[in-house]
Amino acid sequence: MADPSDFWFWLLVLGVAVAGGGWLAFRSLHIARLIEDTPTSRIRSAAQGYVELAGRCRPLDGTQNLAPLTLRPCVWWRYRIQQKTETGSPGKRRQSWSTINSGRSEQPFLLDDGTGECIVKPSGAEIVTGESTTWYGSTPWPTEPPGAGLLRSQEHRYRYFEERIYEHEQLCLLGQFTSHSGSGAPDAQAEVAALLAEWKDDQARLAERFDTDRDGRISLGEWEHAREEAKRTVLERQLERPARPVLNVLSRPESGQLFLVAALPEGDLARRYRRRAVIAFVGFFAATYALGWLLQGVFG
Repeated sequence: MADPSDFWFWLLVLGVAVAGGGWLAFRSLHIARLIEDTPTSRIRSAAQGYVELAGRCRPLDGTQNLAPLTLRPCVWWRYRIQQKTETGSPGKRRQSWSTINSGRSEQPFLLDDGTGECIVKPSGAEIVTGESTTWYGSTPWPTEPPGAGLLRSQEHRYRYFEERIYEHEQLCLLGQFTSHSGSGAPDAQAEVAALLAEWKDDQARLAERFDTDRDGRISLGEWEHAREEAKRTVLERQLERPARPVLNVLSRPESGQLFLVAALPEGDLARRYRRRAVIAFVGFFAATYALGWLLQGVFG
């Protein structure tokens, strides 16, 4: 007689596979179409809001980012450390890997597409990397670089996994684009008040310039003329100042839209998500068939 615990185990596994496979298939297909349907914007002329950007990445000036397990310099990393565990009775031992430590980089980096630069804040982004490394060891934290202990006989109870995006890699991104002035907007009213105060400190000069009726005092009308002259002077000074630098930022959309950072060209990225959708659909149909077969075998 079949063990009832096996039935419930496989019922749970297949149920999760059906739900997860269907969700992953439709989500991957949606992302592929979103990538293909969203035109790539140039940083210099990008509209404020949800955009797709493409360019090469590099660290912000004066910053350094090292991947924690390999200590390789990069602009972004993610790692996971797993421990091997065994469960079940002596005759039916099952091995599995459980995650005991993980992390990901939240440090901003710079994107350059040749027309401008944009700061990328990767917090909350779905990241697709071009390189990952997996290796094994006997300690909860790697003490040797990948491949160093392959020739030595030791029990590999820990598995290390690390992904990285390197400087100058070509990226494709979807996110919320905003531009900010490098400093606050000039306060013209405050500048006019300061200039008038400066003029009032030199009463002789003030009368020479604005006492048009030469009665020895500045009337209300003459003071209004001085105010207009101060406004004109402040405006001229502002126009002569160098343009303030614009700070462009790409970050997670508040609306909940997809925030994606991928170290792949747009076409390759869309094809990857379409392949993922196909695989998920195959898994969905296979799990649905297996679940139906399981239920038919039990309930006839």
